Parts: sequence; structure tokens; C-alpha cells
Amino acid sequence: MRILCLVLGFFWICMGQDAFWENYQESSKPLRKIIQSAKIQNFSSQNLDLLREKIQKKEDLKIHILGDSHIAADIFSDELRRLFFTPNAIGFVYPLFPAFHRNALLQIQSKGFEVYNSLRAPGMDYPMGGVIAQAKNSEAFINLDTTLPKKTYKIRFVFKSPNHLASFCIKDAQGKSLSLNSKNPGFWEISKPYKLSLPLQIHALLRNGMLGGYFIYNQEDNNIIDHMGINGARSDLWLQWNQEILNKEMQVLQYDLIILSYGSNDAISNVFDKKEFLRHYKSLIRKLRKYNPNAVILLIGPPTVVAKQSNKQYIITQNFAPVKSSLLALAKEENLLYFDWDALMQKNGKKAEWIALSLSKKDVHLTPKGYRLTANAVYKSLLDILGLDP
Repeated sequence: MRILCLVLGFFWICMGQDAFWENYQESSKPLRKIIQSAKIQNFSSQNLDLLREKIQKKEDLKIHILGDSHIAADIFSDELRRLFFTPNAIGFVYPLFPAFHRNALLQIQSKGFEVYNSLRAPGMDYPMGGVIAQAKNSEAFINLDTTLPKKTYKIRFVFKSPNHLASFCIKDAQGKSLSLNSKNPGFWEISKPYKLSLPLQIHALLRNGMLGGYFIYNQEDNNIIDHMGINGARSDLWLQWNQEILNKEMQVLQYDLIILSYGSNDAISNVFDKKEFLRHYKSLIRKLRKYNPNAVILLIGPPTVVAKQSNKQYIITQNFAPVKSSLLALAKEENLLYFDWDALMQKNGKKAEWIALSLSKKDVHLTPKGYRLTANAVYKSLLDILGLDP
């Protein structure tokens, strides 16, 4: 009987591995080789046992990703959803998405809102994520739906009202109606949880009412991967956000894995202050740990960062090496997991080969195929660290 159990166990392990590699067969040998070579470095990271258990059970696994344009289009994170589990909730999302940003699990229509983000319009009072949808008039509306088959969730709204009057009226698919009234006009608030069924209709009741995001989740057992990617973001962008509401929002969902993917825009900049870079990034990491004490934190270094020269040739930027070395030092000092994206590219043909394989564009960005491949590489190497099979 013991031998039979061992044989069956081996069979299921092989079946799991085959399922992971089925997209990388004979015609995809170069891609399979890239994924097989991927590694995550573990600098005495905390909470790995907790994460291992969540991944094995595929139950109540919540992953949060912060980053720049590599994250903003939700290609990398959506591939991770496919790999880790079947998602059953959405997590935190922006109120409306700036151009070229999205969440693949949402369908949004809107009219009469101005969208601001903390990178393009600094100086405003931003909540977590740094995106605001401000009503231009009382005819503004947002229709919010999900591509998931499940439609009923607990939903909390991040909002700010200019006065004590109700700023927004919300109607759900079952005819339930509610209003968002402010207890503290001029300050960001998080509403209580409402049980609502998508699609939602959000109607502005007055001009200048603001929405700062939604938390869309289950009462329990949440399989979530959400993201806060902003094109052009650096790791200090969070300093533009209202710290009081940020601290409160960070506590709404307790994440098991937090992925940080910044550095490309620091490397593109002509000026790089290593001391300030490390100081601000450390502060962000420690804040995340304070409000998500059971989370594993994975730091992802940028892919090869190049800039176009006057002769139209692309070369690696002068600050790329200092940024990379700073990220490695940060991972060591803060006891993080570290995934070196550039190293993966360097040992697999460098950027030129990734371009030839349609994995990378000529500039700093990858193709959708490249982001999906990288998600597979991160997934496989994370399971390696945890002693699990894909």
C-alpha cells in the first residue's frame, strides 16, 4: 500500500509539472529554457511557511503588486492569476483607469469624470494608488462590472465629498440602492462594506465628488491578485499619497505576497541619488510590513533598461547598474526575496535575443508575450524557493 501511495504521489507530481510545461513544448524550447533558468534569491525572507501553505491549498491567497508600466497593463498579473488559481474576487482597483492602464477582471464605462494620477498631476490629495476620479457635474456616472462568473461581493468605496451632502448614489444589479455620505467633508473616507451584486451603476449627485478606488472581495476565502501599476512610476511615488488614508487602506485586505516592481524609471533618469532611493524604498517596505505582517515581500528588479540615442540606437542607461546594485543591497538588508529580471535576460541571449523571440520591444518595455513569460518565470522560481512543484 505504501508503494502504491508513493507511485500515485509521483504520478500526480508529474501530472502537475506536465500541466505547467504544456505551453512550452518542442516548438517553444527557447522559452522553456528561459523559464527553467529563472531563479529567486532568498535573503532570509519571513513568512515563507505561511505562503507555502496558502499556495498548496489554493485557498484565501491574496497577492498585491505595486509597480510601473511593466505592471500597469495587467498582463503580468493576469498571467499570475492563471498560474496560481482561479480568481474568485478582484481586490483593490482604481476608481477609473488612466489611459493604457487596466484590470483584466473589470469592465468599466464612464462619462463626466476627470481622471487624475499622482505622477501626471502631483500636488493633489491622493489616496492609496494615486488615482482619483472626480465628477465634473451631477450627470457623471460609472458602470462597473466584472468578467468573473461570480457577481456578488463585499464592496467598500474610497471617496471624498466637498460637503455633508451625499456625493454618490450606487445601484446594484439586484436593485439595491445606497448613498455615500461624508462624515468628514474634504477628507478621504473608506465606506463600510456593502453586499452588492455587479454590475454597479455609480451616479454622481454633485460636482467635485471624488472616488479613490474600490475594494471588491468575499467575506472569506479570497483568491485575489490585484495591482497598483502606474506608467512612469518610481518607488517614491507613494510619498505623493495622503499617508493617513494610505495607512487605513493598507489594512483592508491582508495580503500573503506583496510584489514590488520599480526601478526602470529611476534607471532612465539622468540623476540617481542612491541614498534617497534606498531611504524611500525602505520606508515603503517597512510600511507594507507594518500593515501586512504576515506577507512575504518579493522585490523584482527591472528588465534591461535602455534609452534611445540621437543616432536612434538604444543603449543601456548610465544609471541602470547603480539601480540594480541598490536593489540587490535593499533585498539583502530588508530580508526580501529578489528576482533579477535583467539577469534572466542576460543569461538567455540578452535583449537582442528577447527582441528576436518577440519577447521584448526595442525600448525598455517587453511585449505581452514577454510579460507573460516573465510571470511564468517568477511563478516557477517562487515555487522552487518554497520547495513546491509547478
